[in-house]
Amino acid sequence: MKLLELEDLHVRYGAVHALKGISLSVEEGEIATLVGANGAGKSTTLRAISGLVRPSGGRIRFRGASLGAVRAHEIVRLGISHVPEGRIVFANLTVLENLEMGAYLRRDRGGVGADLKRLFQRFPRLEERRRQSAGTLSGGEQQMLAIGRALMARPTVLLMDEPSLGLAPILVREIFSVIREIRSQGTTIVLVEQNARMALATADVGYVLETGMVRMSDRARALLESPFVQAAYLGGAG
Repeated sequence: MKLLELEDLHVRYGAVHALKGISLSVEEGEIATLVGANGAGKSTTLRAISGLVRPSGGRIRFRGASLGAVRAHEIVRLGISHVPEGRIVFANLTVLENLEMGAYLRRDRGGVGADLKRLFQRFPRLEERRRQSAGTLSGGEQQMLAIGRALMARPTVLLMDEPSLGLAPILVREIFSVIREIRSQGTTIVLVEQNARMALATADVGYVLETGMVRMSDRARALLESPFVQAAYLGGAG
């Protein structure tokens, strides 16, 4: 049984048919990446999985159970956390308060404290700024905070939407190092990323989306070497 499955998924925004029959599956412990141009349906796919938009057709299954009628906060409780595009943090709350918000559904206060300690070991800059308002952090620090907040829910699956967007190259490398570390500790990741070369070099499997449909899918390494993918998304061969 696949951990996460999408079957013939359709999403409409009014007259706009954003997803036109997306099917994909994610195994436990792997990184799956969605690549494609702006407007291809990548972010909409993540939003449908996390319950932020309702599909107009098709099925989403997590551990074999349908998520069709499950509300967004219950999907978090089931084990799926979403790091949205744009480093959305609670700007007026402190770093620590943002992280605590990520654990708001949990009742194991001892476990929350232990996870917070581990998180600060992974992101020492967040510990240094734990009493600082999140809105005063740099873009890279806000991205780390958004990832950290999602991890505080102790997810089985982490949905990540454009984690490197707008960051300097050195921070992009740091974010991808964090992504690999998160996976090494057992968390499954579904990654949407405009840096297609780095995403495919990091992922296990990849799906190429075009106008709301899956154009190609394969092992990530095979897609990285595909002449079509290289020409369309990687700036040519190499």
